[in-house]
Amino acid sequence: MEAFSAVTVINAFATGKGGAIGIDLKVKAKVKLKEGIGGEIFVRGEKFMDFSLVKAVRDVIAEKFNIDFGIKVKIDSEIPIGKGLKSSSAVTNALIKAVLKELKIELPDIEAIKLGVEASKRAGVTLTGAFDDACASYFGGLCLTDNLNLEILKREKVEKLPVVILIPKRTVLTASLKDKNFKILAPYIEEAFNLAMKGEWEKATFFNGLVYSSFLGYDLKPFFKALELNAIVGLSGKGPAMFAISEEPEKVAEVWREHGEIVITTLR
Repeated sequence: MEAFSAVTVINAFATGKGGAIGIDLKVKAKVKLKEGIGGEIFVRGEKFMDFSLVKAVRDVIAEKFNIDFGIKVKIDSEIPIGKGLKSSSAVTNALIKAVLKELKIELPDIEAIKLGVEASKRAGVTLTGAFDDACASYFGGLCLTDNLNLEILKREKVEKLPVVILIPKRTVLTASLKDKNFKILAPYIEEAFNLAMKGEWEKATFFNGLVYSSFLGYDLKPFFKALELNAIVGLSGKGPAMFAISEEPEKVAEVWREHGEIVITTLR
């Protein structure tokens, strides 16, 4: 089963409300039922040995349906870890779908997403539950959500424009941000969220990215370089990955190359 990455319109850390747009970076997950928990996880071709998310997915499904089972997984992800590109949400969605299929359990999409959010919380890979990221990963398009109440407030399709991802060498794991007081950003991020709800998600993306990048101490040079090229630019999740939506992706890539790895994909 497959699931996809996403980029951030509004980060929910400050207010509990967030938004994201799906992008075309993929995770594939295969599952077989067997005793214990094991298998192989590859992230961008490299072996990954942390099975905490796999265990959390197994646990939430086992508890919900009152069944005992083990799983052997094969996960192959194109999404870098710890960069703000929704790697955990995508892996969780792909795993949830694969396990439910193997168990022959049918569940509405939104309930499958909620199971994944619970698994992400248990594995400690999210501060807010990342319901917005999970929805954008699962459905694609723009998803604006209330993460605290697990409600989708707005969903709409987006044009499949090119998106340039800047992936700095620095890795920022969600667990490292537990002591940050994001609440002081709430009045400003609330305004950005309102813009997104009114249909001005491009402005909201910029505003959100500027506020969080400044707060977290990221280099803003790439941000403004992309802006000079008329791109829609933002910070994805907790960062440090930035993204630029542009009909001239190669121009953005050129000015960003000195700042880190470049990946060009599309919105979905």
